[in-house]
Amino acid sequence: MSVSSPNPTFSKSVLPISLSTRMASFLATAGSMLTTENPLIWGYTRGAAHPLADMSGPYYMYGAPNVNFAPGKAVLGATEDLETSPLFLFSGKVLGPKGEPIEATLDLWQANTHGDYWLSEYRNRGKITTDPSTGGFEILTIPPAVYGIMGAQRVAHIHGIITAPGYQTLTTQLYLCPKNEVAEFQTDFINLIRRPREDMIKGWSIPTEEGDRYWGWPQLEPSETETVKLVEEWNGRLAKQPNGWKITCGGSQGIVLNKA
Repeated sequence: MSVSSPNPTFSKSVLPISLSTRMASFLATAGSMLTTENPLIWGYTRGAAHPLADMSGPYYMYGAPNVNFAPGKAVLGATEDLETSPLFLFSGKVLGPKGEPIEATLDLWQANTHGDYWLSEYRNRGKITTDPSTGGFEILTIPPAVYGIMGAQRVAHIHGIITAPGYQTLTTQLYLCPKNEVAEFQTDFINLIRRPREDMIKGWSIPTEEGDRYWGWPQLEPSETETVKLVEEWNGRLAKQPNGWKITCGGSQGIVLNKA
C-alpha cells in the first residue's frame, strides 16, 4: 500500500516470510525466553517498566511490511480474512508522559477469528506509523479469537512492539474480552507466569438488523462523536470497494510511552 494513497487498496496476495527470516525470528524468540523474557525474572525487569508491558510470545516475525495508506491510517487484516470476518476498527493515540503526540511505529501481529497465526506469510501482520500531529492511529483489521486447548487458553489479543525515537520500546499484548468483562482475564493460562491483566481494548459494536452485537460489546452510541465520525469515514472508504464492506465492531486503546 502506498502511504500517499487517499484510500486503502485490497489485494489477495500476501508477502511471504522467507525461511531465513523465520529461522532468525524463532532463534531470537528462543534466546529472549532465556534472557529478557525469562518468566522467572520478567516481572521484575521489563514487566515492571510499564503497566501495558507484556511478553512478545512465540509468533513474532521480523520484517513485517508497512501497511499505512495515509498518516495514522492502515489496514492490518489480510483481505482473505476481511472478506469472511467481522470488520474491526482499532483506534487510539500514542502519547508521551506529558500528553505530547508521538510519531511512533506499531509493529502488530494477531490471530484471525479462528485463533490461527500464519508463520509462512505476513498475514494479519504489519507496521503502522501514527499520525505525527496527533499520535493517532486507525487500523482496519478483524477481531482476534481466543485460542488454545481447554485449561491452557489465551484471551484474545493483538500483539505489538511500539517504538519511537527518544522513548522506551514497549512490547505489549492488547486484550479483548466478550462484553468487556475483566473477569475473562482470569482464564488466561499465561497468568501462571505473570500477574493477571486488567487492561483491555474497550470494545464496541454496531448491532445487526436482528439486534446481534459482536461478542456482546456495547452498542456504539451517537454521543461517542469522535468514534462515530471515524466509522462513517471508514465506511465511506469501504463503500468504494466492490465487496460492500462495513465496520461491524471496534475498540480503542490509549498508549503512553515512557521517556528513554
